[in-house]
Amino acid sequence: MNSKEVLKKAAPFIIVILLMVTLFAIRAETVNIGGIQNESLKALYEDDNGMPYFTEIDSYYNFRLTENYLETGHLGDTIVNGTDWDSLSTSPDGRAADYQPVIIVLTAFVYKFLNIFTSVSLVQVAYWIGPFIGTLAVIPAYFIVRRATGNDWGAIVAGVIAGAAPAYFSHTYGGFFDTDMFNILLPLLIVLFLIEAVYATKPVWKAVYAAISSVFLALFSLAWSGYTYMVLLTVGTLILYYLASYIMDRHDGKDLSNKKQWFKNNPVTIPAIVFIILTIILLAITVGGSMFESITSVVSLSTSLQSATAGTAYPNVYVSVGEMQVPQVIDIANQSGGVFGLLYALAGLVLFVALLWKKPVTKKQQIEDQPKEIKTKKRVGGKSYTPKTKKQEEEVQEIVEKQFVPGKIEWTEKQQYDNLFLFVLLLLWIVGIAIMLTQGTRFIEQFAVPVSLLSGLFVGYIIKDIDLKTEQYKYVAIIGLIVVLLAAVPPLVSDHTVSSQSVGSTNDDMYNTLTWIKANTPQDTVLASWWDYGHLFTQVADRQVVFDGGSQNNMRAYWIGNALQTSNEDLSAGILRMLANSGEEASNTLDLYTHNTTKTVEVLNKILPMDRNQANAELTGPVGLSQQEANAVLDKTHPAQTKPVDLILSSDMLSKAAWWSYFGTWNFQNQTSTHYSYYPANVQAEQINGKTFILGMDNGVVGVSSSNTNETEGVPMLFAYVDQSKLNKSLNMSTTEDKERMEKELTDGTGNELLKPHKLIYIENNQLSERIVNNNSNMSLIVYNNGGGSYFTVLYDSYLDNAVFTKLYLESGMNTTRFNLTHTEPGISVWNVFEYPTGNTNQAQAVVNKTNNTNTT
Repeated sequence: MNSKEVLKKAAPFIIVILLMVTLFAIRAETVNIGGIQNESLKALYEDDNGMPYFTEIDSYYNFRLTENYLETGHLGDTIVNGTDWDSLSTSPDGRAADYQPVIIVLTAFVYKFLNIFTSVSLVQVAYWIGPFIGTLAVIPAYFIVRRATGNDWGAIVAGVIAGAAPAYFSHTYGGFFDTDMFNILLPLLIVLFLIEAVYATKPVWKAVYAAISSVFLALFSLAWSGYTYMVLLTVGTLILYYLASYIMDRHDGKDLSNKKQWFKNNPVTIPAIVFIILTIILLAITVGGSMFESITSVVSLSTSLQSATAGTAYPNVYVSVGEMQVPQVIDIANQSGGVFGLLYALAGLVLFVALLWKKPVTKKQQIEDQPKEIKTKKRVGGKSYTPKTKKQEEEVQEIVEKQFVPGKIEWTEKQQYDNLFLFVLLLLWIVGIAIMLTQGTRFIEQFAVPVSLLSGLFVGYIIKDIDLKTEQYKYVAIIGLIVVLLAAVPPLVSDHTVSSQSVGSTNDDMYNTLTWIKANTPQDTVLASWWDYGHLFTQVADRQVVFDGGSQNNMRAYWIGNALQTSNEDLSAGILRMLANSGEEASNTLDLYTHNTTKTVEVLNKILPMDRNQANAELTGPVGLSQQEANAVLDKTHPAQTKPVDLILSSDMLSKAAWWSYFGTWNFQNQTSTHYSYYPANVQAEQINGKTFILGMDNGVVGVSSSNTNETEGVPMLFAYVDQSKLNKSLNMSTTEDKERMEKELTDGTGNELLKPHKLIYIENNQLSERIVNNNSNMSLIVYNNGGGSYFTVLYDSYLDNAVFTKLYLESGMNTTRFNLTHTEPGISVWNVFEYPTGNTNQAQAVVNKTNNTNTT
């Protein structure tokens, strides 16, 4: 074998390696923390060993389970009744560590293996394993398309989109340690071997490939909870293929009278039997009876994620999760591989139909279609030449092959059968996931798989067809390069933009807060906050949490939101006490007596602010419970022994207020609610017409210095805000002319662009002043003068004027009686919850810590 032949055979592997290196390098860009331009601030987003914090917060849950596995040999931190148990999640009892173990076991294995040869930390392994696994998706996508088309151009497109689809990339770049890394790789491997089973001609290889595909499906069931969509897809394709091939055979005029023989000879029969039987056996081993529950769950999720409620009268928190928002078509295109990738995929479906509709050709027909001189003679040097020996045939073959004969894509019967299977699978795949996309962007990741294959198939067949019609390969190469670049460049550019601007999901301030809690609070302390940071809390602080990503879609969303938005401190403290000590049990117990969740919530909101005696009188009086029933409820709402509760508030909760207020103000009667928001902005003062002037471009807050103390009532500035409907839309606030006009309106009262707030709170030198400015406004304003011309302003819905979150986080606990400030870091405050209202509880120290409120990132 000469060097040219070696290079030809090695080319696919070289291409795959180059694609993988490129994609891994882009994924690795996150290690530079490019989202922080100030180099001195980057250390804030690195741990003590110089590694960036994980780029996604749920990664800390997987990391904690991996630590558990390495230390104890099981996923949970303990065993309860023979079940792996996570005692830190979901107060008060924890929950089963019923989690797909592949990511944990694989990471632990890699960690142990690497430490045989060198010294690496578990954090380093967890940080990099996602980019490595995500990059591997290139391999099966490339070879599936290359096998089907015999063309490298299409295979490159498939490999790039599979490995670089932004929806997948953003879940597999450096520091994203989650199960998403398997969500394209394993489905592609399942499909690769299932297709090979259909392609194979020998029964034994059909069975072997089908068995390998089944093994990967079983592995997928241990890697991701949504694996059942692949069960439905593969089994559905195997079944529908019989119908499709029957229709195709009728179209081709075949004799179908002997159905038994037709079924026996069908190329999918052996793979279907082996795959389905072995899959049932393996899934029975890996997931058992939960497989049927999972299938039902997937079907349900495809139509119910956007439901207002979570299967009960409580609101559905999934409607607030970014990945569960219904995507626009352009978002689907961009996130699944780019506009050209999606257009190629749709064109691929059309091309498939056109090619399948043509009747197959036989080998004999292919020979008959060749020019006469090719059939009977070889033409060498312009003369006819008939080789007489095999050696002579071989000698002239290379010369003959250089002779160009225009052709076209024609499939034999076997090729048509093979490609029909691929078509049915991809059609079912893309249509099924498209339906699921009506429930959330989360499924774009799965949508990218058929898009990558279909776009690659389209490019492969188009380039192959052009190649058959022209002798000038350089033209083919130019067209191929253009077509490939149109599909490959957009996702790669998008990926690089994302990874080069990434910032960790937490920083030293939060980490230091949690390490302080771990060192300075009792072991049984329960931490409460909005759900996002729950997994980080448990991993770093080693304390149980009320609310995290594993318990987000239940009644806790309402109760935590209520605790933050209510103006009743006693109710807020009572809610946190209830959740920390009994979780959902109080609501569930009361439901047994009221038989009405709406009534249950009404009663709980009434008794939680009370002490036990008052609550008992309410339950046995107006509510009408017996003393035994009342005691059953009170033991859950007002237990004799309680765990200490710390409420953690952070700057990111300002931007999330629209959702926690939405859930917290849920109307159980008509199942609706309202979003209330905070709009923060850091601003630097400037001089306009000789006066100090501030303008928050993010929230439209305007301030100007004033010497008229009667008008400002002791506050040295006048403040107003731009109507949010005009902010950065119909009003351009960046020009000096606009600023002068606003300064004049504030100073002289002439103009109609600005609105006065309902309440104004002004904080300077640890002194807080507040007053009602405009009773007709539904927005209030808080301003922090941090000194040196630096201001932090928060415009917010006046409904939140007296919300517990406002009083604690923005007003630093001024005049609060049920919460005690125990620790602060920039942008973070920790509040210990006093147990029962006494009327004489020591008032929390009303100290305004400006650093709590200046970090809004």
